[in-house]
Amino acid sequence: MLNEKISPDVRTEELAGRRQSAFREVNEQIAKLTDSLVTTSHRLFVCECDDPNCAESLEITEAEYADVRADGTRFVVLPGHQHPEVERVVGGNGRFLVVEKLGAAAEVALEHGRPS
Repeated sequence: MLNEKISPDVRTEELAGRRQSAFREVNEQIAKLTDSLVTTSHRLFVCECDDPNCAESLEITEAEYADVRADGTRFVVLPGHQHPEVERVVGGNGRFLVVEKLGAAAEVALEHGRPS
């Protein structure tokens, strides 16, 4: 049997992917629960960055969020919350950035990020 070692970088990437996938699940639940309560085109969602201490919110429309969610490796984060070690910025505006996970983090995001 092979005794494969996982590098610390891969573990860090996987952890980042898991954290962001968890925040995405929270946002999907927020969307379901507030669907009938929303009276504006913008909704408040939690930042999907991989910082476990971040509890900041951002404003995003349902259409904008759907565009991001079309790709399981992409997340919405506040400007300045991106981490170039495990993701790259692929879009955004003054309210949020869209980041795309890279490497092992992308694999984890795809595995855990299938829309419900």
